Amino acid sequence: MNLILSRFEQTVRAMPDKLAVACEEERYTFAALKALAARLGKAAAGEPVRGRAIGVLVHRGVESIAEFFAAVYAGGFYVPLDPDMPTHKLRTILEDAEIRLLFGTEEDRPRLEALGFSGRFLTPADAAAEEIEAPEAGEDTPLYMVYTSGSTGRPKGVLKSQGAVVSFIDAFAKTFDLGPEEILGNQNPFFFDASAKDLYLMALVGATMEIIPSEKFIFPVRLMEYLNARGVTYICWTPTALSIVTQLNTFRKILPETVKKVLFVGEVFPIKQLHKWLSTLPELRYVNLYGSSELAGICCWYEIPRGTLPEQLPMGKPLSNCRVWLRGEAGFVTEPEVLGEVWIESPALALEYWGDPEKTARAFCVEALPDGRSARVLKSGDLARYDREGNLVFSSRKDFQIKHMGRRIELGEIEAAADALPAVQRCCCLYNDGKKRIELFCELAPGEEKDGKELLHLLRGRLSEYMLPSVVHILPEMPFNPNGKIDRTRLKESM
Repeated sequence: MNLILSRFEQTVRAMPDKLAVACEEERYTFAALKALAARLGKAAAGEPVRGRAIGVLVHRGVESIAEFFAAVYAGGFYVPLDPDMPTHKLRTILEDAEIRLLFGTEEDRPRLEALGFSGRFLTPADAAAEEIEAPEAGEDTPLYMVYTSGSTGRPKGVLKSQGAVVSFIDAFAKTFDLGPEEILGNQNPFFFDASAKDLYLMALVGATMEIIPSEKFIFPVRLMEYLNARGVTYICWTPTALSIVTQLNTFRKILPETVKKVLFVGEVFPIKQLHKWLSTLPELRYVNLYGSSELAGICCWYEIPRGTLPEQLPMGKPLSNCRVWLRGEAGFVTEPEVLGEVWIESPALALEYWGDPEKTARAFCVEALPDGRSARVLKSGDLARYDREGNLVFSSRKDFQIKHMGRRIELGEIEAAADALPAVQRCCCLYNDGKKRIELFCELAPGEEKDGKELLHLLRGRLSEYMLPSVVHILPEMPFNPNGKIDRTRLKESM
């Protein structure tokens, strides 16, 4: 039995003619998606790929989804790759993962020449005439690997197992009442780990996934029109994508008519932008999610209550397949407002950092826990505290904690204070190691004309003197990386 493919094939048998995935005019039923994946897997299968990484140059379309499953049918695990990433970075990943087989489209062939790729390259046109049977695979069999930016600047691969994904999807679907009737509006690029939620809700639960063309997010009115035309009921987007809608006052012209659930993940949702969603569409279900690249999916969630919003949204409480602990300097934390590192225990934890046993051993450890058990946990590197209701509240990354003027400072706390200012659209706080100073980067809200000194003055009433930035930079626009998060590396390079 193959854990993932058997569940996928159960879905196919139960609803073969139901729409599985669509993007504009491209459409695949579950039966058609399975057939293409199994035929392409047949073309790719063989000893050179069994148990190995298979690269997928992903595009905003339905065929990339079939290629993911084709890699699994072929007996390997897939690595989603952004075909537009810099050549040297893409070449580094291909070499690191020892990829000898790539899936893609005909348009990717010039890219292969630039990369000097000498392995096999297959497109959906190369699919065999016959389907392949699903290979044997268990809970610990690798399913996919995503590359994230490493602290050294070199990408790091995080390997996820079939069992981890099944554990997460089962818990997630039950918690948020997600079934075959759901229509998912996919925003996250497929080389971004957050997209796996949409992919496997489709495959294992039977929901329909509508892949939203990227250009729709440039014109939010057209985005809302697309959601309405496709009947999208559920979205799980980055706060940046959700904020685009409200920043341009889209709701004055058009409202999402079919959306019932709005989930967000990956970064902090600016409270003033969230308030615009809540005040305009109060009947929807809003949920803040917290997770990690070292985990399949998320581990904590917080449903936004009706009424007054807290100044900072909590991470919430654990998903049913997770247990979360806070480890402070003096031991495990149980009381409110005491800072500790987030430790996660779950069957959804990643297998390893690819090719880096030392880093794997530092992050994934068997530890003695407060209930007397010993278990494998992820030491996330995130710092958090409990609020009075028992919710976890994110503070900062351990590597965002600095020592300045003899005091420990959380850069995330400075960002939260700046983000609360009405004049600030979004912000990012960094420490300049060379000049030994705190620097704050801000993008102003539309119509605001304040300078750095004025923002610094406004922060004086919100932060202790030793936490105040030495410099406040006003940017016309904040830079973003391909995952839709603020590009801290680019900002760091400009310091």
